[in-house]
Amino acid sequence: MEFHDILHGHIKFPDGDELTKLLQDLLNSAEINRLRNMRQMNFDVPLIQELGRSRRLPHSIGVANLAYQLSKKSFLSKHDSKILLAAAIMHDAAIPPYGHLVESELKAASDFSHERRVEELVRGPQGGYVNTEIFEGKTSEVGDILRKHQTDIEAVMSLIRPADGTKTPISADIDIDNIDNVHRMAAMLGWDNARENFKSLISLIRLNELQEMSFSKEALPYIKKWLEFRERIYTMIIAHPECVPYNALQADLVHLAVVNGIITPKDWLIDEQQFEEKLRNTIETKSLAMQLITGCEYSLVDYVWIKDFRTSKKLHNSEIVKSIGDNLSVFNQQGYGYFIWNEKGLISREVSIHGLNWEEDNLGYNSTSCMIAYVKKTKGNAQWPKGEGKNKWRKQVVDHFCKLFDVTYFTIDFPETYSGVFLTNRNNEFDFD
Repeated sequence: MEFHDILHGHIKFPDGDELTKLLQDLLNSAEINRLRNMRQMNFDVPLIQELGRSRRLPHSIGVANLAYQLSKKSFLSKHDSKILLAAAIMHDAAIPPYGHLVESELKAASDFSHERRVEELVRGPQGGYVNTEIFEGKTSEVGDILRKHQTDIEAVMSLIRPADGTKTPISADIDIDNIDNVHRMAAMLGWDNARENFKSLISLIRLNELQEMSFSKEALPYIKKWLEFRERIYTMIIAHPECVPYNALQADLVHLAVVNGIITPKDWLIDEQQFEEKLRNTIETKSLAMQLITGCEYSLVDYVWIKDFRTSKKLHNSEIVKSIGDNLSVFNQQGYGYFIWNEKGLISREVSIHGLNWEEDNLGYNSTSCMIAYVKKTKGNAQWPKGEGKNKWRKQVVDHFCKLFDVTYFTIDFPETYSGVFLTNRNNEFDFD
């Protein structure tokens, strides 16, 4: 069994190998086949169009290849190798359409988690191992496959969704999932050294059975490069002025889909083709859904990107939108609105590196940022309300944000200061006049 992959190159699993047979059966299951029609990156923006073309199945196969290669190199037992390989190919099996964008909206109304939904696929919604329908006339198969290959189901689930504080090769600060994902995006964007850094980093990893992976000290520069790729990618996705209108369109579309019950915490197991067909056939979402085909009509008016702040307050994006709309009512114009992306640890994260024959080390830092964008949601040139303007809007947004989150220290960017680097300014003194 073989694959040609943009990041790994030629992937080959030896025929007749017991692990290959397990992987082949899982790849033929309804759950994993669903990933053929699930995008790896939710935001389909012309600037980063290659990311919008990537599907989750190649990523899952890439993670499975890492699991296979590392299990052989680290001399894992057959028992543990099966568990790791199954967890690797299955880790995204329950991702909803539009991925974390839909998941974030569903979480606002419930405790939805795609990791928890993987358990439901295997065990059934009530834990009674009742098969779940994946496609019309096609029910879940992975549970039966794992039992056929004598692969410990509970152990597979524990790797994908470990107990609090437990780190595994699939779920840790740095793991085979996010190592593949970040390097894959960098390679698709055509960035120099993405494949070389990936291969060098992988060669310096060892598995500790099914516990947290270990890295040799020589891996540190390659981990730093991985962190740099991650920061550059998500900085561009969130704050590049060309990305913001598309992000706003899809965020509005997903919000309407959840509000109108097109997708719910109990009815989420559809692929993106089915989801987008539902969006186009529902009156409340049709006009926005058509813009995914005919072109985005949203345009950026301005944004304030507040970064590197510390707060104990937790607010959902929709709560921030409402608060700003209520308190900056003079800017509430017909056809205009806000796009909010409040993140913690997405752009950058502090990673704990488990050393191979050396002491543990920490690299990176945990990012915090809140993108507050003022967006025109109809065709035509953007205009500020009469007597108001950009500088006044910026000052009022920053003042309200500071009160809302009780912060005094932060850094900030505007569209004209976007640099592609997350932390460029180190003060919070800005001239709004």
